[in-house]
Amino acid sequence: MKRKYLVYIGASLMLLSASCTKDLENVNKNPNSTTAIPPATMLSNVELATATLGRGTIRRTNLSFDMMAMQQLSSTETIDGGEGDKYLKSDNAGNLQDDSYMLIINNAVQLIENVKKDPAQINLLSAARIWKVLVFQRLTDAYGDVPYFDAGKGYITGNVTPNYDKQSDIYADMLKELSEAAAAFDASKTALGSADIVYNGDLNKWKKLAYSLMLKLALRMEKQDIAKAKDWASKAIAGGVMSDPTDVCMIKHTSERNEVSNPITYTFNSYTLADTKIKISKTFLSQLVNTADPRRGVFVSTVSGDTTLANLKGLPNGLDLAAFNAAFPGDQLQSYATLNTKVILQQTAPTFLLTPAEVQLMQSEIVVKGWMSGDAAGLYAQAVTNSMKQQAAYGAGGVITDAQTQAYLAANPFPAVAADQLKALGTQYWIATFLNGWESHANWRRTGYPVLTPTNYAGNITNSQIPRRLTYPLNEKVNNPKGIQSSLTNQGKDEYMTRVWWDKQ
Repeated sequence: MKRKYLVYIGASLMLLSASCTKDLENVNKNPNSTTAIPPATMLSNVELATATLGRGTIRRTNLSFDMMAMQQLSSTETIDGGEGDKYLKSDNAGNLQDDSYMLIINNAVQLIENVKKDPAQINLLSAARIWKVLVFQRLTDAYGDVPYFDAGKGYITGNVTPNYDKQSDIYADMLKELSEAAAAFDASKTALGSADIVYNGDLNKWKKLAYSLMLKLALRMEKQDIAKAKDWASKAIAGGVMSDPTDVCMIKHTSERNEVSNPITYTFNSYTLADTKIKISKTFLSQLVNTADPRRGVFVSTVSGDTTLANLKGLPNGLDLAAFNAAFPGDQLQSYATLNTKVILQQTAPTFLLTPAEVQLMQSEIVVKGWMSGDAAGLYAQAVTNSMKQQAAYGAGGVITDAQTQAYLAANPFPAVAADQLKALGTQYWIATFLNGWESHANWRRTGYPVLTPTNYAGNITNSQIPRRLTYPLNEKVNNPKGIQSSLTNQGKDEYMTRVWWDKQ
């Protein structure tokens, strides 16, 4: 962690060494202060960075670990790709943590510090607080205990080796932050405007984002405190959650340069992943095919972009190249399906961070569980419909007609029995969060759906069980041993099978 918190101090020391005594007063100037970067611009930066992260992080944690562990993708790779497919040790599992602090949290915290004493900037402050929760929810759900209360404050407080806070405490504070921030928006104060690249300053949509995140957090904590989970879920619904396709929290990308293009597309193109390295899992493709899901035409194609069903083959999980060749003699990996190269793998394809479909699936779930009254079947249908509609954000190739949606719902109606209903909701969440493997993995750990058969690759380190979390960055054990020890004491060993707080049984 020390490296992440020293980055700006290091820049100042470089200036100092270049000129021993000249302009010493500049050494202690914060390069992220309002005199250096306008606060509104900092909001744009943290929003974009949440989607783009580092390209290595996108490949090694989202694609090659979480999506493969969830059997949405598969690979014959065993080194630098495919670890989640076969439950192998990965030295890159900590990339999400590294990039989250370096590229997002440091700036989000500094933004909050810059505007928190300015009443005119209450909308910017509230948006930053909500976005910080969005980032930390992804982070803590992936690892469990992480630095939270002192995170991003190395320049401010000098603490560059913060303790790892308990996830239970992090959750309590995130819920508080969402509640306070949503209530604090004031349309009479300075507008966010175009600096907000997600909602263009629409405060009502920011409130829906806050309450939708609140609902997600409430459901995640149900195993540990069912009473509080129900209370927070009730507050979220009363506050107003996402319901319309335009409520979606997504980042729109452009092709003008790599830094703002779609990060998955950039990663696939940079490492030629579609050809032989990353394929659609047979498990996921079978689900789409067996249910005649029109999203298949958006998600899946051959390497050349052909979506003809007869030409699509899913790659079973858990095979290395030798095992693949033995199981499918004469087959070439190039002939197996991958992410749709003409739709999903466009440079301008959006990144979905939280969608109305996810939220309505969660609402349907709490109705099934009796937390609130409502029409669970109707919410299920709305969720599926919104998931179908959101694909149009990919352009013409993503358009699914109303007739296709209705045909799918007729063929896959909401089940009559509660246990089957929960299974259907979990499976739909798995499909709706395709390409957001961190979220697919987290919801699977909470619900157990869809039911997946683990792989059994020789040398796996989980006793052939699907991993329950990512492991911390290797540099933390060197740079912040005291901080990480607080997690080891509270949470347990830094291993794939150590459950995070809300996942403990």
